[in-house]
Amino acid sequence: MQSVQRRFGKPRTADESQVAVLLKDFDDADKMLSRIIEASKAWRDAWIDILTAQQRLAYDFQEMYAPIVGSSDDTNGHEGKETPRTTMMRAVKLQQSHAELKNDLLEEVNMVDSRIIRPAMDAKDHIQPLKKVMKRRGDRKA
Repeated sequence: MQSVQRRFGKPRTADESQVAVLLKDFDDADKMLSRIIEASKAWRDAWIDILTAQQRLAYDFQEMYAPIVGSSDDTNGHEGKETPRTTMMRAVKLQQSHAELKNDLLEEVNMVDSRIIRPAMDAKDHIQPLKKVMKRRGDRKA
């Protein structure tokens, strides 16, 4: 019936319950989009932290197995033993593979911005003007 009234220019009656329902729907959508944005950012940041920690750990292994520079002074009767070459090469390969892994996964993780966060922010930005229009309409009718 309302669509018929709109087409023929007849005045509409204010149905406050419909406006209230729409405003509540806008509020719910706004809250949901805010939660999606916050959760997606937290997920992205957590993955970046995980990748950074893994790369740092691999780098620390490489540093741990590397020869100690300047250790020939005052050895107190202890003779140092050099890290076997195979162990050192494994540590270097581990560090290189973690650096490559971090670079590859960072590309994927950063796609969260373009595929989830930005569209959700755009939707949230588009909801605001519609919400204001509905609120003004409800205020005018009242």
